[in-house]
Amino acid sequence: MWALAYVALFALVFFKISWSLGDTYSHLAGPALSSWHDAFVDAFTARGREYRPFFTLGIKTAYEAAGTWLPFYQSLVLLLFGALLTLVVWLCRPVGRPRALAACVAVSCICGLHTSRILFGFWPLNHYAAVMVMLLAAIGLALHPRTRPHDWIFGLLMLVATLSLEFGILIVPVLTVLWWFGAPGISGRGVTAMLAAVAVYATIRFTFGDHSGELTLWADSGFGFQNLDADTLRARFGGAPWVLWTYNVAGTMLTVLFSEPRDGVYSFVESLLARDMESWQWFQVGSSALTTLVIAAGLVRGWPWKEHDRLLVVAGCALLVLGSVLSFVYTRDRLGLAGGIGYALLLYVAVGSWPAFAEATAGKLARPWERRVVVGVVTVVAALWVTRSAETWFQLRDTAWDYHVEWTDRFVELGGAQNPTDLMRELRTTALSKTPADVRLDPAWTYLLFERRFHRVP
Repeated sequence: MWALAYVALFALVFFKISWSLGDTYSHLAGPALSSWHDAFVDAFTARGREYRPFFTLGIKTAYEAAGTWLPFYQSLVLLLFGALLTLVVWLCRPVGRPRALAACVAVSCICGLHTSRILFGFWPLNHYAAVMVMLLAAIGLALHPRTRPHDWIFGLLMLVATLSLEFGILIVPVLTVLWWFGAPGISGRGVTAMLAAVAVYATIRFTFGDHSGELTLWADSGFGFQNLDADTLRARFGGAPWVLWTYNVAGTMLTVLFSEPRDGVYSFVESLLARDMESWQWFQVGSSALTTLVIAAGLVRGWPWKEHDRLLVVAGCALLVLGSVLSFVYTRDRLGLAGGIGYALLLYVAVGSWPAFAEATAGKLARPWERRVVVGVVTVVAALWVTRSAETWFQLRDTAWDYHVEWTDRFVELGGAQNPTDLMRELRTTALSKTPADVRLDPAWTYLLFERRFHRVP
């Protein structure tokens, strides 16, 4: 019910978001304006570093089924978001009051993390959310003993996910780690099936796809206190790219643990040194730091963990570490998505297995001072993440206004006038059919407490 409430509340503002000009048209134009034969060929012979044939064919299928009917694509995004939260609850399997409260805190954490905002994008489909759902489904199946006789399915899941988004390769190391630590739903046969799927993926990609071009230092990325373009990165790290890779991996992990850096840029530290801190920066970094401390303390106090909790800790750590490793080429907040969900799983175990919290919520704790401290800290952490979830709600409002500005004030600047196709006109007509609220007129306190994309107009 807690997860469903989040889906419903976010839906209130999410349905006010229209198409994004650049991202939507660039992804939709090719499949939409091509025949099925051409779309299929283009999907599997795509040029460039990104190889996502199933994503392209998914766009073609959706367009043929619903055209540019916006509510269809918005509903798909919300369904995926709801499925993701449901899978997290399924992974936790909370039983009893303490565990239910811990699961609610974990769900709030996912909804409030800045790394989760990518779940609400659509171009016109959201392959990040779809692949993350497949990854969580694979973890859930690996934790269930009934899956073991059919664990060949992990190879199929990995292949479908990776052909949709390169991020899907994460299924292989995460499930391999779970197998190594004794997850009951996967055997060596399942690991072999995934490795075979990797071979099939590599064969498809290197046989049909164009894999030419720079693969390591090709994208802009944050470093230190600024964002650097690809040319600058090549000039600075061309001889030792491992330095940048290490920085990117560490930055992605730290942004999950402490909400700093953001997109690889240490904006909080920079503002602190310049003494021009925004209050929302203190709120984000402080709430994350406190939560990380609670996770560390809870996991230590909860040792030895129950078997299911032990496997959740393994899964959470694997998502946090291995998900961060995948961002070695460049760092973005969205690349911390898997790590953020792993972080939430660790938070669930830390809160749910903390003996003092379990005893306090059951009324059995003999030491009143410990009961008050533990319950008080957990309550504060829960309140912080509920509040940060409200920030996500306001970020969705900002997105709605941002996309509206793309189709109005920035239409020519973003190249919309250079593509006078029927598809562009159809997208623009849909985008301008409704005008979202001007977020620059929102109350002043929302700009103090929350990160916002625009400056408030007094």
